[in-house]
Order: sequence, then C-alpha cells, then structure tokens
Amino acid sequence: MKKVVILLFFSTFLLADSNLSGKVFFNHTTDLDENGMNAFKMKRAYLSYANSVSDDLFYNVTYDMGNNDGGSAYTAFLKVAMLRWKTNLGDVTLGMQGMNMFKTMENTWGHRFIAKMPMDTYGFSSSADLGVGLSRSFGAVSTSALITNGGGYKMTETDSHKKLSFHAVYGETKLNNNAGFNVGASFSYESYDQEIIGDFDYDPNTIMPEDSTMISLESSGVLGLFGGYSGNGIRAGLEYDKKGIKGQNSQIISAYATVKVLDKISILGRFDQFDANTDFDGGLEQSIIAGVHYNAENGLTIAPTLRITRPEEGDTENSIVVNFQFKF
Repeated sequence: MKKVVILLFFSTFLLADSNLSGKVFFNHTTDLDENGMNAFKMKRAYLSYANSVSDDLFYNVTYDMGNNDGGSAYTAFLKVAMLRWKTNLGDVTLGMQGMNMFKTMENTWGHRFIAKMPMDTYGFSSSADLGVGLSRSFGAVSTSALITNGGGYKMTETDSHKKLSFHAVYGETKLNNNAGFNVGASFSYESYDQEIIGDFDYDPNTIMPEDSTMISLESSGVLGLFGGYSGNGIRAGLEYDKKGIKGQNSQIISAYATVKVLDKISILGRFDQFDANTDFDGGLEQSIIAGVHYNAENGLTIAPTLRITRPEEGDTENSIVVNFQFKF
C-alpha cells in the first residue's frame, strides 16, 4: 500500500507540471496468411519528464513500456535518465541516454510508431544505453561521440569493456521538421570476452589443462552510411549498414519515403533488405511497408499499412496493420 501511495503522489506531481509528455503506440494487426489471427497490440508507451535546471543544464527522465524476457507484455523500463550540460567543448550528456547510431535516420523516416529503424530491428544497435557523451557542431557538420556499457538500456554491464560510438552528419538533422538534406555516417566498436569450453592446443609448459575454459577477446563493429532529403512535400532517405562480429558480416539496405498528398494525408513506403551473413546464401530477408499516414487530430495519428516479409527460404508473411499514435 505504501508503494501505491508514493506512486500516486509522484504521478500527481508530474501531471501537474507542463513538462510531462507521453506517447502511445498501439495497433491492430490482421495476419493474411492461412489460419492467420488478428489482434490488438500495445507496442510502446513512453512517459517523459523534462526540464531545464538552468541555461546550461537540462535533464530528461523517460519510462518505456514494452515486452520483457519474463513474459509480460506491459513492463516499464527506465529508458532515459540523462543530464545535458552545455560547456565550451560542446554538449556533455551523462546517464542513460539515446544512442547516436541512427537518430538522424529515424528523423528522416519519421514514423517510429509504425516501425523501428533497421539498425534497431535487426540488432545492429540498441536505441539507448548508459554512459557519457559529447556532441558538438562545426558549422553545417554535427558530431556526437559516446562511451557506453554496450548492452542497451534493458541490460546491466557484464564485463569491463565499453562500446564506443561516433556519429557525424552534414546538413539538416531533423528532416521530419525542417526542409533540407543530409549525408553522414555512424560507427561503433566494442570488445567483449568470449568464453570457450573444450580441448585446446596448449604449451605443455603452461598450467592450463586441455579440458578447461578459455577466455578469448573478441570485437564487433557497425558502420552506417546514410543520406536524406525533405522538401516540396517529399521526405526520403537511404541507408546502408554493415555489422561485423567474429568474422561474420551482416548488412542492411533500407530506403524510405513519405509524400504529402493532402493537408492531413500522406502516403509512405519503406523497403528493407537484411542479409544475416553476406558470405553464405540463405540468410536474405526483404521487408516492405506501404500505407497511408493520417493526422486525424492534434495528438492523434492513424496509419493503415500493408506489411510483406519475404525470406530467402520459407514462406512470405503478409499482414495489414492499422497503427495509432497518441501524443500529449
């Protein structure tokens, strides 16, 4: 009961403040395959509280509702708990914060409530992590560097290695709000310990027995190249992402566009091609999203879409998804 009272008090305090904001991503999915099902699905729910302590200090705390490994479909995670400090070197960010690997591309796509970005979808990068960062602009060039744990915002650190990520873009970074264009690149590198159990070739002068555990230092890297344009009622983007880990290379090619046809109505399309291992056949997957984006009211967006997922091996999956976004 005590916890409930504290939660209600905290919620009342937040709701009384104009710095509280939220988003809800909700949809109805109809599976068009044989014996397909249809269901209402709560995809995400974000609750954020942000404020400026001074001209140089800003903080943001965001909770994210989503699936967890325990089986619950509606578990709240702390996604963002960060402070941004304006300094002469640039903006320093501390705490749990959004990653810098695909934010610019996400702004160009502009429809997070319909689908996550390819890097997030296929596990090339998490959307948030715990660490420190520095961002700075040099004229038309915006840069960001982060040092984070590497496991993402749903996991705690498991080793002593850290993830380094860098993002640079020339041009407009928020094409969902402003006209212009951009080109840029993202890069991340992370070392990790790989535990190997078995028989090893070893020097008999060492003390390591044949049947033992050996720790091998491995690394993974991600490279993303992208470009985007917004103007004359059209917003479009293209990206190429590559990930290398333990000698295995995977890649993503993605293209997306939104065309405004009426004051509140746009049509949208996106094509993703993911190859789990570029050195072998059989791991290719193509996904298509096509639909209509309708700004029904201020704070309410409705987007019916057709989804097609075609693996190189196996059956094609088809579905109709009606997406809803509530904002306050």
